[in-house]
Amino acid sequence: MKAESQSKVRIVYSSLDVKSWVLSLPSAATARPAACPCCQAAGAPVGERVTLQGHGLRYRPQTGLDVVDGEPFDDEVPVRRYRCLLCRAVVVVMPAGLLPRLRYRPVAVVLALALWVLGPGLASAAVRRRVSSTRTVAHEASRGWPSLWRWARQAWDWWGLRRPSSGYSTGQGGVETLLQRLAARARDGTGELVASAVKAAAQFNGHGVWETQEAVPTS
Repeated sequence: MKAESQSKVRIVYSSLDVKSWVLSLPSAATARPAACPCCQAAGAPVGERVTLQGHGLRYRPQTGLDVVDGEPFDDEVPVRRYRCLLCRAVVVVMPAGLLPRLRYRPVAVVLALALWVLGPGLASAAVRRRVSSTRTVAHEASRGWPSLWRWARQAWDWWGLRRPSSGYSTGQGGVETLLQRLAARARDGTGELVASAVKAAAQFNGHGVWETQEAVPTS
């Protein structure tokens, strides 16, 4: 393992959403955090050497949707990296809405969960065809799409949502409650459950600072 992969890694969110970030990628100086999230040293103290120094770009593979009625696509989102000269932490700055180590856009995750459980509900293979550019393979057509179950378990923690005390926070049983609690956080929500939940997910910019190990995003 390379020494750098053993360094402390922190994720800081920009105020920009994914679309704005990609259309006009902020410069290293503009995106630099005001302070290191590890040691709290000023990122660029006036008249002194810059503490959080630019450490290059990384490109996060992404798939899914940008809007609910859009078509699924694959792309890459650049994220800026910085190295703290004092504590040696690596700081990753990414746009609001992205989730660490998740390949799917938040719009795709929310829509997939909604299609899976709301109304008549779609079979998981049909859900995947709607939100993913990756075609369903034979074994998933018969056994379902495991990502849906994983998202249903983990999304509470991704977005810092309080789980229901009844214990039905995992699997399909808790997804509607999850969507309701996520939708309630939307700024300027529409009042419509799925649209408001999508808006809240796209606006998400962290609950505290994420500590993570950098890795290839998963499904």
